[in-house]
Amino acid sequence: MRSTRIVFAVAAAAGAMLITAPSAGAATPSSSASPDTGTLSPAAEQQMRGEIAASKPVIATYKGKKIDLSQGWQGAQVCAEGLDGQVSCFGSQAEADAALVNENAAVARRENAAGKALGQGTPAQAPTGTRASSDCSFGWVCVWEHSDYSGRRLQWSEKGTKNLSTWGFRDQASSGCVNRYQNGAALVDFRDFMPDPIMLMGAGSCYDFTRIGYNYGGGSWNDKADAVEVY
Repeated sequence: MRSTRIVFAVAAAAGAMLITAPSAGAATPSSSASPDTGTLSPAAEQQMRGEIAASKPVIATYKGKKIDLSQGWQGAQVCAEGLDGQVSCFGSQAEADAALVNENAAVARRENAAGKALGQGTPAQAPTGTRASSDCSFGWVCVWEHSDYSGRRLQWSEKGTKNLSTWGFRDQASSGCVNRYQNGAALVDFRDFMPDPIMLMGAGSCYDFTRIGYNYGGGSWNDKADAVEVY
């Protein structure tokens, strides 16, 4: 099917990121509206690939020890990058909930301040209709190993380009949530000799990547992401 191609801007960590997107929408996930998909512009692609090349191993704290996530999670199930840029991992959702009480509160305060500036009258609630509504706390961007918002989970509170190879999660993300008032996120798949596909995740939405059409050769965005850009 022929589709009209449009160009639009997205606020990225280091300026406006342009992507070219087909007007035809992808399959609609049960938990959100259909996301925008397309390809990175040449300038944005060059910028992001440079950031990926310069990225360093992600060293996390797990069970009182430092681990390199690119070499394996060593049994951890949840890894979170806090407001201070430090990464902590936990063996279960319950363990993460207990340890992140203060961090979750700080992230929520910042997000509610942003919401107040936008004229939001009450604190936002997590996206509904998925188990992620209780797992991805307010203010965070989260991706999961499985399409039903289960399995290992990564979450970020700070913007930037996240090289999933250094996080031990390349080609392993199957669902995601952006539990925020504003500033979404994007998945990027690096391809040789063709433009890099991108899928935008809007604020306040959850996505089952197995139900979102992929740019090349059919299929879906399941297990395709090489990087996550948090805006």
